[in-house]
Amino acid sequence: MSQALQNVGKTINQIGRIFGVLLVTTIALPGLSNANAQVRPSAPIVNPPLPSEQQPPIATLRPSNGLVGVKLINKTGADIAYQVIGDTQVRTLAGRATATLQALKTPANVTFYRRDRGFLLVSPQVPTTVPNTIELTLTETTDFAIDKTALSIDPDGDVYLN
Repeated sequence: MSQALQNVGKTINQIGRIFGVLLVTTIALPGLSNANAQVRPSAPIVNPPLPSEQQPPIATLRPSNGLVGVKLINKTGADIAYQVIGDTQVRTLAGRATATLQALKTPANVTFYRRDRGFLLVSPQVPTTVPNTIELTLTETTDFAIDKTALSIDPDGDVYLN
C-alpha cells in the first residue's frame, strides 16, 4: 500500500509541476493562452475633408458684415423647390421666375431641385455691382453628371456648388 501511495504522490507532484509550468507560460506569454484570439487594430479616426479640400470654390463673395445674397433665376419651365438650411422652410420658385435671398448669414447652405425631378445645369455669376451676391441661372439638362442641387458659402465668402 505504501508503494501505491508513493506512486500517487509522485503523480500528484508531476501534475503540479506541469500546471505550474503552464501557469508561468500563460502569465509570461499571454498570446499563447488563446491561439484563436483575433487582434483587431484600432480603427483610424477618419474626418471627412472640408469642401475647400475637395474642390476649388466656384466663386468668392465679399460678405458684408457676414451677410451674403443669392439670386435664383429659373430658366426652366418646371417649378424648383429651394431652401436655405436652418433659415427658411422649403419654398417653390415657379418656372421662368426669379427669387432673391438677401442677408443670409454665413456660412450659408442653399438646396434646390426641380419638382419634376429633372436635372439642373447651374451657371453661377457674381455681379461686379453687388460683390456679396451670387446669381445662379438654373436651366434644364439631361446630363446627370452635371446636375447640381446645393450651394454652400463659407464664412470667408468662398462658394461651392454640389
